[in-house]
Amino acid sequence: MWQQKVNDIMKLAGTRRVNGKVASERTQTLTKDVLYASIRRLHELGYKIQDPKNLGERHIEVLVKHWWYCQRKKAKTVQNDLSRLRVFCAMLGKPGMVGAVQKYLPDVDPELLKVRSAARTTKSWSGHGIDLVETFRKVDERDPCLGLMLRLELGFGLRREEVLKCNPHVQDYGHYLQVFPGMGKGGRWRNIPIVSNAQRDLLDYVKARVSKNKALGWEYSRSGQIASLEQNIRRYENLMTSFGFTKADAGITGHGLRAQFAENHALLLGMIPATMGGGAGQLDGADSGVVKAKVAQALGHNRQSVTSAYIGSFESSSALFPDSDQGIVTIQKALRILDAVALPEVPAARLEDCRFIQEMMAHTGLVLTADQAHMLFAKHARRHGVEWMSPGLETPLALRISAEAMLNDFLFC
Repeated sequence: MWQQKVNDIMKLAGTRRVNGKVASERTQTLTKDVLYASIRRLHELGYKIQDPKNLGERHIEVLVKHWWYCQRKKAKTVQNDLSRLRVFCAMLGKPGMVGAVQKYLPDVDPELLKVRSAARTTKSWSGHGIDLVETFRKVDERDPCLGLMLRLELGFGLRREEVLKCNPHVQDYGHYLQVFPGMGKGGRWRNIPIVSNAQRDLLDYVKARVSKNKALGWEYSRSGQIASLEQNIRRYENLMTSFGFTKADAGITGHGLRAQFAENHALLLGMIPATMGGGAGQLDGADSGVVKAKVAQALGHNRQSVTSAYIGSFESSSALFPDSDQGIVTIQKALRILDAVALPEVPAARLEDCRFIQEMMAHTGLVLTADQAHMLFAKHARRHGVEWMSPGLETPLALRISAEAMLNDFLFC
């Protein structure tokens, strides 16, 4: 069978990357998945390949055209799948056989085939109108384990596999959560700093509900057997789909919580991401670079440029907040809406925080009441998955973002 032949080739040559480094299990699995799907597709199209060594340029061309014209795959997906085939063909001793995507789609506008790594719009759940506090509660009612995992994905930007393997008791080092070697992408470890009390609250909430000697993933499969990582991944994906946390249903994916973590982390460090309307002029180049470096490190990446996939690029953004007014006009518009609304009384435990917000905003020339401060900052806290969090230096930025979201809600309600 051709499947066994693919497996044999992968075992022989698929454990190393092109640069000589060991390929992760995830990389090997993804490559194999693309190969299986490609050969099955060729069979459906009439090309009954039984030996993968017989893959030729004609087959690659047929696949690429089918992906683009029939399956309507995005340029990035086509590029990724083609890259997997390119690597596999090199294993077969056919380096250079698989060309660039433009070679197979000469009639397509080259601009349409360009892969833009920078996010142009937010991928966050809050940015798609999802109230995380309420969503977590609903998930808890049906599957508490998934609810805990989603909280740590938001609070610490954990990937799916990282959160399934996470033992919050062991990985909590007080000022940071550590992703141990072998848990993250490519086996890399990282320390994720705890820079807000919202992160601490989420982490403590999770720790209070899990055993000290167990990971967050489901211990047993639905059949009662000890669950493997692969079974947990499938269960995670099935649950996410059943809740409607998909691109098709809600415009989001689980990875969107990681993107929201990146946005939140940038805000806490004093920068409004491009995906949230921030402009290039809010920080000088050096300070902006520092923030991006810290966001990248928290996400587990070494290159600053990777952050553009999560928080966008200022070069391609359209700033919502003019640097000249520091977003004050936006906040004032939101306050006029709040003036016409009977706001709830501020809980006594939050009054001191609200006074802090009032004093901080007074330095920008903005006057607001305690209940207005409470309403706007509570909206910011819910972005972080909690009902309230202590205000810090990010407060002016937080109020801008909340005000903009409130104006959008008002316009489209």
